[in-house]
Amino acid sequence: MRFTTPGRKAAVIAVLVAISLLLTLLFDALHSQAGSIILTVLQVLAWYLVTRLFRGPGEPVRAARPWWRMTSRPLLSGVLAVIYGLLAVVNIGFSFAGFGSLSGTVSILAELVLAALFAVSFRRLSSLARATA
Repeated sequence: MRFTTPGRKAAVIAVLVAISLLLTLLFDALHSQAGSIILTVLQVLAWYLVTRLFRGPGEPVRAARPWWRMTSRPLLSGVLAVIYGLLAVVNIGFSFAGFGSLSGTVSILAELVLAALFAVSFRRLSSLARATA
């Protein structure tokens, strides 16, 4: 199943955000560090799954998306890479300020992984855009 229309993509994102919020509330109520780590891993997996299912304009619907392609546009990949990179830097700062924990470390690693994936996507999509221009 591939999602190509903005409405369907929005519906999938809304469902994923709702599930994430419910799990966040549940794990927060349990005060579970293990739950926080599980939630972080699930969120990274959900991000990657969504990037496999969504298709942008001009992308083949049936063909598998290359592993490195996180979005259909270089600018969006670049913006998301910067956002996740900044989140990681902020969380590293909090860790050094004494707010560190194992779940915080896992969160930082997840943000760095997402930043790297989006950065690779930005670089490759930018190269493709220059080659076809």
